[in-house]
Amino acid sequence: MNCKNCNKVLLWLAGALLAVSIVFPNGPTLSLTPTAPVAPVAVHATDVEIVRLLANASSADKARVNGIYTALVVVLKKDAGKRITTTEQWADLQANTLQLAIDTPGKYPGLDTAIEAVFLAKLGTDDVMPSTPETQAKLIDACETIAASAR
Repeated sequence: MNCKNCNKVLLWLAGALLAVSIVFPNGPTLSLTPTAPVAPVAVHATDVEIVRLLANASSADKARVNGIYTALVVVLKKDAGKRITTTEQWADLQANTLQLAIDTPGKYPGLDTAIEAVFLAKLGTDDVMPSTPETQAKLIDACETIAASAR
């Protein structure tokens, strides 16, 4: 092979290497170990009345209710009873959140009553209670039930 052919081969190899580096900037990832299966999404109980009231709701409205109560779960877990120290403070937080997040209050008649019924059923009372870990767990469970009912 003469030197002219060597230069062409080297040029093609350099071009191929450049193309591979553009396609795989961090190098190709070759995994010889099997990946772990994706865990299924946790299924949570739903409330029959909320499901019924939202049966004809738009997907955007259902997503909004789901998002609100999913976010409130995050807030409750992060707070861990430090700022929200009673169920009365929780009720204020929930009411203020709904006033800011819901564009058309009363669009689904009875939904507010059904949501409150879920909290009453989970907490067992509507009396003011301190925010103990048990109370927080009940509030979180209620929010997860409402969120699941809106999916």
